Amino acid sequence: MVDFALSKREQELFDTAMEFSKKWIVPYARELEEADEFPWGLAQKAYDAGLMNSHVPKKYGGPEHSMVEEALIGEAIGYGDGGIATTILANNLALTPLLLTATPEQMEKYIKPFATGKKPQFAAFSLTEREAGSDAAAVKTTATKDGDEWIINGRKCFSTNGHVAKYHTVFTTVDPTKGYKGMALHMIERELPGVKIVMLEDKLGQRASFQAEIEYKDVRIPGDCLFGEIGKGFKYAMQTLDRTRAAIAALGVGIAQRAVHEAAIFANYRKQFGKPIGAYQGINFMIAEMEARAMHARWATRYSAWLVDQGQRNTKESSCAKFFATDAAMQNTIDCIQIMGGYGYSKEYPAEQMMRGAKLTQIYEGTNQIQRWVAGQAVLKEVQVTELDTGFRLSFPGNDYPDPWGPREGDVPDFWGKGKSKNKQ
Repeated sequence: MVDFALSKREQELFDTAMEFSKKWIVPYARELEEADEFPWGLAQKAYDAGLMNSHVPKKYGGPEHSMVEEALIGEAIGYGDGGIATTILANNLALTPLLLTATPEQMEKYIKPFATGKKPQFAAFSLTEREAGSDAAAVKTTATKDGDEWIINGRKCFSTNGHVAKYHTVFTTVDPTKGYKGMALHMIERELPGVKIVMLEDKLGQRASFQAEIEYKDVRIPGDCLFGEIGKGFKYAMQTLDRTRAAIAALGVGIAQRAVHEAAIFANYRKQFGKPIGAYQGINFMIAEMEARAMHARWATRYSAWLVDQGQRNTKESSCAKFFATDAAMQNTIDCIQIMGGYGYSKEYPAEQMMRGAKLTQIYEGTNQIQRWVAGQAVLKEVQVTELDTGFRLSFPGNDYPDPWGPREGDVPDFWGKGKSKNKQ
């Protein structure tokens, strides 16, 4: 029997995260965005509440949350503000490729401090370059072996928390001519000589999160800062994004649900023509559609996360969840503004900030166009024409078209009660 209920542990974690969101993020989201400063104080509270570093194993001091649990945290924190959620949860993305590849010695030396210190410590996922966005295999940041060290040269952009992170999770190439087969994964300490924070992006929304452009110029790193095997960097990147995509979808669910609540509260309160505007069908139907989007996005997201917890591949499901949930977030925030009218467009209310934040979720960690392409390709591979007979036949002028099913044998069944008709194929 299918059980959609959360376990006691999952429900308690979701309640804790939602309580944190409503207490520390919702009331202060505007101030946090306008401060234009990294929210160290809020990060400390999230760290103390056990809402960071979800995947670090208990053996190394972490909470060892499941992917479903990470999605629950993402939804709750996203409900408060997309930018704050991106800042607080960025370690999950940055640490995942390291957790997938680290030796016990690397876990002890580099990963454990993220979960055992008194203060939060950040890592920054650094894959994207100016000419390597959706085409992730086109990275040009090089890693050259020199004795027991590696020398790193190149630039990365849109690296969340890159300006404050202790370590950067950097995807490099040992040979650009080999394409994705030449990629590797290195970890670089931000304070090493040759690491330069070039700039921080000045964004439309999610202004409480910070994305850095970073230059690496002859940066020397120890040999043990290579994680995994040379030539498998692209594989590690794709495995990481498959696993973490559900978290971005969850963030979208949180934004979508918040938009429903803000719109419904306003529709109950605002009166026109002597009645709350929610009593009018035009508004009522909009809110119903908003709730449907949030609801379906939630279950698509949790299913995608659950597949990872079951040890199953979730490429198609995570891509579908990501584009559906973040599209839902965008449409719901637009509808929320529409329902609130001029108030929704005003900075006095949170709707416009939610909309600006929702837009970015359709772009980062793989644009929604790329997600659709990935999902579509997966479906085409699953449904091979010789394996699934839906009854479809292609009309073709002539007799030389090779019908993959071959001719049907015998008569057409008597569906009409009038006796059998001959098969004319």
